[in-house]
Amino acid sequence: MEKRRKRIIAVTSGKGGVGKSSIVSNLAYMLGSMKELTFILDADLSLGNIDIMFGMVPKYNIKDLIKEGKNIEEILIEGPCGIKIIPATSGICEFSALSAEEKKILFSSLQELPEYDFLIVDTSAGISSNVISFNAMSEDIFVVVTPDPSSITDSYAVVKVLEKKTGRKNFNIVVNMVKDEEEALEIFRKLVNVSDRFLDVSLNYFGHIPLDANINQAIRKQKLWVEHFPETMATKALSQICDRLVS
Repeated sequence: MEKRRKRIIAVTSGKGGVGKSSIVSNLAYMLGSMKELTFILDADLSLGNIDIMFGMVPKYNIKDLIKEGKNIEEILIEGPCGIKIIPATSGICEFSALSAEEKKILFSSLQELPEYDFLIVDTSAGISSNVISFNAMSEDIFVVVTPDPSSITDSYAVVKVLEKKTGRKNFNIVVNMVKDEEEALEIFRKLVNVSDRFLDVSLNYFGHIPLDANINQAIRKQKLWVEHFPETMATKALSQICDRLVS
């Protein structure tokens, strides 16, 4: 039997609205279509939306795991291409900051997951204790940033806090909602310039996703843009990120 790579990837951001969950769900679909066994943990625990991205309504979620004694396999839902989703709650504010005991239950449950190639952790935006914990448990950290000046500032803040709280030194940057790669690299350089001056970290440009009207069209219909618009610019750009991740 083929041995799975079991790679945990956190996808995080300084501010909301940067397209993080959209990237996570479409990236997972691409990985699944490449026969990579892929799980998504919706780690925006109080405002989960990964199930919405797939147009699914889960019977159980992380609340049932932590509070009701369900095991991790009972709350999993299966998406297309064999993707497995660990759904979050929506509108339960107490889950925005898990207690130490609740984190212990969740993280030990993740150890019981069946074999996988990738576990993609879609964190909430910002620098809450949950965000720090989920990034700390991941081997790779991806920070999604957009041209919005506040996104750039908040991305720097996230990197700064994660380095201080977790000791992590390497961060992958994905630039979303840009005109082209030239604009993406300009934004990446802005982040590098300030991080090189004030932080002891290494930022790695991992790719960009262009502004694409097909993305919003797909999201409104609760469809995945990589599935329904395979030839669109955003799909081709995400495919390059996916190939790089697998290789």
